[in-house]
Amino acid sequence: MTLYLMTEQELIEEGMAPHAIKAFLKLQSLGCPVKTWYHGDRGHFWIDGEASEAEEWLDYYHNFIGSDPLNDILSANGLWFEWQNSAVACVYNI
Repeated sequence: MTLYLMTEQELIEEGMAPHAIKAFLKLQSLGCPVKTWYHGDRGHFWIDGEASEAEEWLDYYHNFIGSDPLNDILSANGLWFEWQNSAVACVYNI
């Protein structure tokens, strides 16, 4: 499977806030399965908890609070995540 990587310009065009773009691109570059919404009522972006790459970042049953690198990157950009369900972690402003 080929993973599609979002560019900064695409995120800008989607209307994502600059601080969220910075976190999104950093996480994406490190292999975190970040995804964008088609609407912004559930945060800036989301993390796919069912992706095979997700396990090192977060897991609803075994790493509920997320990894230190994930939380450090989000926190440094004024963000945090909350589980919407066991498959989706939404990223919001602190």
